[in-house]
Amino acid sequence: MIAQRRQKILVIDEINYTRLILDQILTGSGYKVVIARDSGEAMQYISSELPDIILLSLRINDTAGVSTLRVLKDYFRLRLDIAQGAEPAIIILSALKDSRQNREVQSVGVSNILFKPLSMQELLDVLIEAIANKKQVVVHERQKILLLDSETRSQQFLESVLAHDTYDIESADSESEFLARIKHRQFDLSIVDLASLEDNAIEVLTTMRGIAEEMPIVTIANSTDRVSRDDLKQIGIQVHFIKPLNIDVFRTEVDALLRSQLGEEMDMEDEIDSDEKSDEEL
Repeated sequence: MIAQRRQKILVIDEINYTRLILDQILTGSGYKVVIARDSGEAMQYISSELPDIILLSLRINDTAGVSTLRVLKDYFRLRLDIAQGAEPAIIILSALKDSRQNREVQSVGVSNILFKPLSMQELLDVLIEAIANKKQVVVHERQKILLLDSETRSQQFLESVLAHDTYDIESADSESEFLARIKHRQFDLSIVDLASLEDNAIEVLTTMRGIAEEMPIVTIANSTDRVSRDDLKQIGIQVHFIKPLNIDVFRTEVDALLRSQLGEEMDMEDEIDSDEKSDEEL
């Protein structure tokens, strides 16, 4: 039974013989197979390339295997670049039919549970069904953040605070460099240290807003800077911080803004899909 497309399957099983058998059968059925012995090897692969389906083998009282499942689910929930519900399907290969362990993995969230000894035909049928029912994985481009901070140490500090698997961070040393970049490229968020501005802060921020109307702007000021929050709100800046930064609050606010941006993009994609379906029905 040959798969129509070369779908990627990640097999996680600590037993070498089982891994080899599954590799041979699935490869012979047209799938691209990647093998992992444990959660560490699995995460090393997943962080660079998403599989379409994950086969996770569990022994009796396999606390390590259940822990691997939880690690996978938590990782997919934190990946902002994967549309909700579009993470790889996870199929459990369980050693027992009726056990508390099976109920536990079902509560964590899996697509299916198959019981050992495996029927290879049943496994292939379940894979085809999982692929047919699986929501298409939509991996969005990494979100782009532009920093404006003229102090190198402060710039490096902010970059370290914002380091994330799905963020690309660029820095501008001057007001003119920052303006040039947002004129020619699109960013999902900008962070501006007002002490780095050469001219009147409100006037410069108004210029920035005029160039990139939809881009959220986060501002940071020294306690001595005289900037009115009302003036900032009038030009569409809702998030403003005073140094020293509360790092947890700062990171939470930035993540929320970027998540909101990603949500708007997904809503637009859903509207396009809906329009295409309407056209097909007509």
